[in-house]
Amino acid sequence: MSSTAIDDTTASAATSSDDNPTTGKVLEHEYDGIHEYDNPLPGWWRAIFYGSMIYALVYFIIFVKTDWIASPEQTYRAAALEWSATHEASSTAMVSASEDQLAAGARDPAMVERGQTIFTTKCATCHTPDGRGLIGPNLTDLFQIHGSKREDLFNTIRDGAPGTAMMPWGTQLPATDLVAVASFVSSLRGKNVAGKEPQGNPVPAFAP
Repeated sequence: MSSTAIDDTTASAATSSDDNPTTGKVLEHEYDGIHEYDNPLPGWWRAIFYGSMIYALVYFIIFVKTDWIASPEQTYRAAALEWSATHEASSTAMVSASEDQLAAGARDPAMVERGQTIFTTKCATCHTPDGRGLIGPNLTDLFQIHGSKREDLFNTIRDGAPGTAMMPWGTQLPATDLVAVASFVSSLRGKNVAGKEPQGNPVPAFAP
């Protein structure tokens, strides 16, 4: 059989398939003897495609062009601000310790040990582990920069000292840890470990 006959047979078969629903309609153009069938995409695929376009348009109108519904970013920012306000209020302004509470903590070996552990981890960089001072003041002498009582030590630890390297630990530590650190620091007064020169005002030693 000649090549011409084969080509005619192939073309005839392709043409006869125009009415075959399983193969679709043969388009008029061809390339190098290759015919293209017009097989449309499945209905479910087109439904998803058109649905995605409609959803994108509705989303753009609602979240970008109008204020009908808060966007995910706006919702996150509002939640972050609410958490920040609640956290700061519970960690600083609402946390306090009395003079008697801190004095009792300074007499409690377990409380002092706990405070020393936290102090060594968080505060030794500026005050050294024994409190003789480095960047921060010497905590063992009879001088105090802010106030003169144990409560003043607690408040400085909780709120920090603006303009210095002393950060507000009230946003970093729970209330029980703040009390423990203040109890330990108050137990250092009067030990007079040789270190940084005195800073602040002279204060009396704390009563045992």
